[in-house]
Amino acid sequence: MKTNKHIALILVSAAILMFLSSMTAYSQEKHGPLTQIIIYKGEAAGTGVGLEVFKLTVGEELTVTAKGVDSEGKDVPIWPTWKADKELSIQVAEGRSKTAIVKALKEGAPVFFSAVYITDDGKKVIGEAMGEIKPKK
Repeated sequence: MKTNKHIALILVSAAILMFLSSMTAYSQEKHGPLTQIIIYKGEAAGTGVGLEVFKLTVGEELTVTAKGVDSEGKDVPIWPTWKADKELSIQVAEGRSKTAIVKALKEGAPVFFSAVYITDDGKKVIGEAMGEIKPKK
């Protein structure tokens, strides 16, 4: 009798867990294909238009984070490759491919850095920021 109650309790618990896990998977938002990469200033992606223009002085650093979105603005997971002009150095924050540290090496304008991601179907999507590097005073 006691064993039957334990088995019934285990079966009911398993059914509840299966129901909850299926509801969690169902409630997660689906996203469309990646259409845009937005670059934000800081260690976390924000909302809005993001960073399009920047100004640095030689030796100054800027932390940036890339965010992938679909045509409806929903987040799309990305792991971008970062590129920069020779006047800048760019280093990925350890363990966080979406976040990079941009450092101004020498004076120049206009200078660019970008986050590049190639989708599973081979489409290249680029998020880019343009800036100016002024000399140290």
